[in-house]
Amino acid sequence: MHRRLLRPTLLPVGRSLAATAAKTAQPSSLSTAGRRLLCTVPREGAHSVHFRNSQSVHPLGVEKRALPEGEWVNPTVNHVWTSDEIKERLATQPRHQPETLADQACVGFLRAAYWTFNTVTGYKAANPTTESVAFRLIFLESVAAVPGMVAAQHRHFRSLRTLSRDYGWIHTLLEEAENERMHLLTFLRAFEPGPFTRATVFLTQFGFGSAFIGLYLLHPRTAHRLVGYIEEMAVRANRRAILRRAILLSGATLRRRAARSPQVVTYTNILEMMETPGTHLHDGWREMPAPEIAKTYWRLDGDATMYEVLQQVAVDETNHRDVNHTFASMAYDDPNPYVAKHAEAQAASAAYWQTLSAPVEGRGKDFDMKERLAPEAGGGAKAAM
Repeated sequence: MHRRLLRPTLLPVGRSLAATAAKTAQPSSLSTAGRRLLCTVPREGAHSVHFRNSQSVHPLGVEKRALPEGEWVNPTVNHVWTSDEIKERLATQPRHQPETLADQACVGFLRAAYWTFNTVTGYKAANPTTESVAFRLIFLESVAAVPGMVAAQHRHFRSLRTLSRDYGWIHTLLEEAENERMHLLTFLRAFEPGPFTRATVFLTQFGFGSAFIGLYLLHPRTAHRLVGYIEEMAVRANRRAILRRAILLSGATLRRRAARSPQVVTYTNILEMMETPGTHLHDGWREMPAPEIAKTYWRLDGDATMYEVLQQVAVDETNHRDVNHTFASMAYDDPNPYVAKHAEAQAASAAYWQTLSAPVEGRGKDFDMKERLAPEAGGGAKAAM
């Protein structure tokens, strides 16, 4: 006769079944249908032991391997850019010319926002320090991850509310939000944010998030156009910044003249400064190893550097630029033209991971991956156990 399990209503409030069973982690067994299953009871208040590190046996016989420290696998699928794609997309930086009053308002707002941000933080774009660029990357990516999620949520609820389809937009918008969040997590692995950075990100999310929600409710096309312009500014080659870098190395007189021009640094300029000897970014970041989370997400080589990571990030932004400018020019019920790209990325991701982890054949085998034995005559199911 099997032991009865306690009903949840009989458990003490605020304590788990595992915590009630034991104070310290210890193996225990449960008798289930004739099989003894080994489980691990954690300490009170502790988290459950991950399956890879437990004493349990995988039901399909998959070999368990403890993940190296820092290794992580994202369940979503993203496009990994090839060297040719990176060169092509960074060499060509198309810009959308404002056509409507709303477009001009978006451009004016971004220019004012960048000027204010640079003035308040005292940012020097000619030869920025690694600390100042790290702050900007963390701050800007925390903001860039907002629009995709807001737009996807809005279209999701509208689809439910109106009992109508979405025409494929939601997946692309969620992929954009997750991609921007992965940029942020990558930079957090490489650069430790201080109290000022954390406070700035926390407060900005409420302000920008609330404003963007309102904008998307009033005029989705303008919201997408604004994001398109933001991404343009994030990746386009800023010739003034390149000139200022040359000025920095040539003399103080020209340096004062350059200080009067707007200061906007982009991913393209960051990559150029990382390749320019004598700059802070070249000395500090050019040979910095890529974080493990970035190697897994973009499927980079084991010896990849931060330069390769920033290349992937920059081209990701060019993709968001094109997507949002396209959505801003489409009707609300037009089919998403990027669905096929997601299918291609899914196929490429599946092919890559299959080369690293071969599938296990489980047909005709029991839970312990041994050949399943036929029950003896007259023995029934009990004899087979």
